[in-house]
Amino acid sequence: MDRTGTDALPAMVKTKIVATVGPACGEVSQLSGLVQAGVDVFRLNLAHGKYEWLEAVVAGIRQVEQSLGRPIGILGDLSGPKIRLGILPPNGLLLNMGDRVEFARSADAANPRVLVCTYANLIDDLRESDRVILADGIVVLRVLEKISDERVVCAVEQPGLIRSRQGVNLPGVKLSTPSLTEKDRADLAWALGQDADFIGLSFVRHSDDIHELRSVIAQAAPRHVPQIVAKIEKPEAINDLEGIIDATDAVMVARGDLGVEADITRVPVLQKRIIALCNERRVPVITATQMLDSMQHSEFPTRAEASDVANAVLDGTDAVMLSAETAVGDHPQHTVNMMSRIAEAAEPLVRSRSALEPPELSENWTPPISDDHRITLGMTTGASITADQLDADLIFVATRSGRAAMAMSALRGQVPIIALTDRVDTARRMCLYWGITPVVTEAIDRSPEQLLKFAVEWGVKNQLLKSGDRLVMIGSSGWSKQSHGHDLIIVHTLP
Repeated sequence: MDRTGTDALPAMVKTKIVATVGPACGEVSQLSGLVQAGVDVFRLNLAHGKYEWLEAVVAGIRQVEQSLGRPIGILGDLSGPKIRLGILPPNGLLLNMGDRVEFARSADAANPRVLVCTYANLIDDLRESDRVILADGIVVLRVLEKISDERVVCAVEQPGLIRSRQGVNLPGVKLSTPSLTEKDRADLAWALGQDADFIGLSFVRHSDDIHELRSVIAQAAPRHVPQIVAKIEKPEAINDLEGIIDATDAVMVARGDLGVEADITRVPVLQKRIIALCNERRVPVITATQMLDSMQHSEFPTRAEASDVANAVLDGTDAVMLSAETAVGDHPQHTVNMMSRIAEAAEPLVRSRSALEPPELSENWTPPISDDHRITLGMTTGASITADQLDADLIFVATRSGRAAMAMSALRGQVPIIALTDRVDTARRMCLYWGITPVVTEAIDRSPEQLLKFAVEWGVKNQLLKSGDRLVMIGSSGWSKQSHGHDLIIVHTLP
C-alpha cells in the first residue's frame, strides 16, 4: 500500500479525526470525500444499522483505502447496556414538577404514566432516593419508594417532555447488567469477522470490563486482534480511571452520557483530567460528542464549538470525533474539513515534550515497560530533540508493532512524522496516533542504507522533501535478523 502520489497524502494535520458513518455518508464516493477532507478512522455505531448495510460500508472503506493508497482505521463501537424508554403516546408525555410516575416491569395500557424501559432489572436495582434521568438530562426523577417487586414510584424533580425510546440514565445506581450484553457479543463477533481495527466498549465501569472484553476477543482468535477503546461515560469509571487507562489500548471521552451521568459542570474538568492521564501513560485518547453539533444543518460552527475543538487539541487529545454531524448531517465533508482547519490552527500552540521535561507521573506509578521498550523511548526522544534542533523537515520511523510511532506521538513534536511499517494492521492502528502519517512498505526489511534511500525517494515523490531539506530517520541495524530493536538514528540532508 505504498503511497503513489500527493493526492493520497492527508494534509499534515497532526490531530486525527474520527467520523461516524451513517446514511449521509455511506456511499463509496462520500467515504472517499471524507478521507480526502481529513478523516483517519471511521466509526461504525453498532447500535444502528443492519449487518448487511454495515458490511457494504466496510467494503467501501477498504475500497477507498486501496484507491487512495493510504491506511484507514475502522472502529466498531459496541452499544453496551444502553437503557431506553418503552413506547409512549405519539405526542410524548409531559411531566410537570412534582408529578408522580411509576416504573413497572410491564406497560399499563390504561395509564401512560406507568413507564417501562428496555432494562429488565430496573425495578430490582433502584433504591429510594436514586435519581432517574430521562431524555439526555432534560427530565429528572427521584425514586420515592418501591411499592412492590413490580413497581417503583418516582417524583418529577425537573419537568419536561419525554418521548418513546429516549435514553434512561441512572447515575450512582449499581447496575446488575454485565458490561457486554448479548447484543454486544453478537456485534463483536461480526466486527472481528470484518477485521475491525478498534472495538469501542461503552459504559465502562472498571478495569475488569476491559479484561473481560480482551478475554472474549482472545477466545475468538481473530486474524487481526483489534485494539480496545474504553469509553468513559459513567461516574464509576472516574473512580477507577487509572486502572482503566492501564488496561485499555485507547480511551474515548464520551461527553454525551458523561454529561448526563455526572454533573454537566464537571465535564470540562473531567475531560482535561482524562486526557492528561492518557498523555502521561502514553495511551491514545479521543474527545467526542457535539464538537461541531450545529453543523448538522449549518455550514459554519458556532464560535463556542470552534473553541471546543481547539481546546481539546490544546488539552492533548490525539483525536476528535464527529457523530451525528457526519452520520446524518447535511454536509459531512464540509464539516470534516472545518474540523481539520480548526485543529490545524491550534496545533502550533501544542507544547512539545521531551525526556528533559517529563510529565509529572501519578504517585507510585511506574510505566510498565521492558528494556527494549526503554531503548525505543530513549531513541525516539533523542530523534525528536535532534529533529527540532536541526530544523528537520521530516522524521521517518520504521516500526512493526507501532510502538515506536506511539512513543514519537507522545512527545508532541512539531516536525511531521512518517511511520514506515510492513504490516497493514499496524498502519491502521497508527491512524489514531497524533502526528503520525502511516505508510505501508516492505522497505523496512532492507538495510539502513536502502531504507534511507526509500525514505528520500518517497519524500521527494510526495513533494514533502526537496534539495537542501533535512530528515531524521529512526531504524535498526538488524531488522532482517530480528536481533535488534531501534538502535539507529540517521540524519540526512538531501543534495
